[in-house]
Amino acid sequence: MNRAMRMITFLSLLLVFTGCSAQPQLIEDIQFIQAMGYDLIDGETQATGVTTIYMPAEDASPENATLNVPRDDLEDLYSKFQAKSSRYMDTSRSRVHLFHEELAAEEGVFPIFDTIQRNPMIEQDMKVAVTKGTTKEILEGDYPLASTVYRYLLDLIELNKDEQIPQANFHDFLYLYYAEGADPHLPLLKKQGDHVVIIGTALFKGDKYIEEMDLEQAHIFRMLIEDTEEGTVNIDLNEDKSVGFHHLSTYPDWTIKQENDGIHVQVDVEIEGVLRETQNIDVSQTENIQQLETIAAQQLQTELEEIIHFLQENEIDTIGIGERVGQNVRGLDIQQWEEEEYTDLDVEVNVDFTIENTGAVE
Repeated sequence: MNRAMRMITFLSLLLVFTGCSAQPQLIEDIQFIQAMGYDLIDGETQATGVTTIYMPAEDASPENATLNVPRDDLEDLYSKFQAKSSRYMDTSRSRVHLFHEELAAEEGVFPIFDTIQRNPMIEQDMKVAVTKGTTKEILEGDYPLASTVYRYLLDLIELNKDEQIPQANFHDFLYLYYAEGADPHLPLLKKQGDHVVIIGTALFKGDKYIEEMDLEQAHIFRMLIEDTEEGTVNIDLNEDKSVGFHHLSTYPDWTIKQENDGIHVQVDVEIEGVLRETQNIDVSQTENIQQLETIAAQQLQTELEEIIHFLQENEIDTIGIGERVGQNVRGLDIQQWEEEEYTDLDVEVNVDFTIENTGAVE
């Protein structure tokens, strides 16, 4: 046997024995970091990780545990968690990251985001939120009917994204952060008793949290930036009477035009909703339905205009009007335009409201 053949034989045997000796990692030997939280404690960043430990028994439920480490250097954050665990630490299932409002406002979130995005195992649809109260308190909570804290928070954000708050995950935040003429936003959470609730939307300038919308404002805000298929809204008819609509669908359409007197911005919002059960209104009469549609359109138009003015007053462009203008007006310096003209821009808002399926109410 010549030298070349001996080498091939040796390598083949090496591969065989290596493959035979490698043992798959048992799930009960792994500690998954599934949620992370970051707090500013006495001027120092503290990281809390929620891990799930799977027990070998078939009917055993997964157990939650938390690990807390100082964040001196983001690059070795995960190695610090590993140093505190007797099991192999797996970060590939980290799907929820929380930031305390003080940290997000004073330090900004990008340094941590930047480290996260360099981890090839992290999924881009990871949920991110700002918290009132420490993230440690939320992650160490015991929540009824929840199998794990991670799953509880993930489902909470996912469900409300479909019905109440605008879409905002890790990928969305980074896109808006890097975009010229747009500012990011994230869900705003708070622990109340033995539950965590979404109380609104945190608004950012760059990577720093500077303002917030309550839940009602956030619901109106999302009508300006994304198509929706679910949601509810109440319309005031007079001081003591209102009607509610559900299964709300909204479709915003933005128009940007450059004319001789400047840049004109217009948004047309089509809204369709199902009328809930109501009293003292004869919905079999076409005239009454048309009147309700007119009142609803006028009220929502006013609320949408108020959201736009609120953002302009705070000099933040969460809607991304500047980005839209830049896409439609050639040669425009977006940064200069936002600094000089955005806050005084007159945005024309038009709402068309249609009531669907009144037969069920009749």
